[in-house]
Amino acid sequence: MRERTLGVFSKFFRVVPLLIMGLTLLMLASGVILTQRGRAAMVKSDEAFHQRKLRVSIVYARQAALAYVPGSPHVTQAWQRLEAIGRGAESENHVDLARIAWDTLRVVQEQTDYPGRSEGPYEAAAQRGLQRLARPQAAP
Repeated sequence: MRERTLGVFSKFFRVVPLLIMGLTLLMLASGVILTQRGRAAMVKSDEAFHQRKLRVSIVYARQAALAYVPGSPHVTQAWQRLEAIGRGAESENHVDLARIAWDTLRVVQEQTDYPGRSEGPYEAAAQRGLQRLARPQAAP
């Protein structure tokens, strides 16, 4: 009986390293794929932004932000792009565009949140931007 139990444990300990290695490779491949998608989306967002197609730029920045890999530059660039569009549209009194940009920034922050991550500056900026837009405008 004892030999049988040892046989089960030895099989288990032979399989565990393979499972760990497989999960590690899966996570690595996922990170590479998400990074490539995010970078490609940011290139498209940049092109649209420079052509003043701001709604299109928002769509691609959203895609880049949702291709979330912690610490990836494309994620931060996407957040910055959404914030820039929100601030710019707000300063030019394009309320609808500003609301879309701020709300998109808020949503991607929520969708990429994970336990233990503190509220970042972009999340707070999105909330403040939406609050400013919700206030009644003073008559000219």
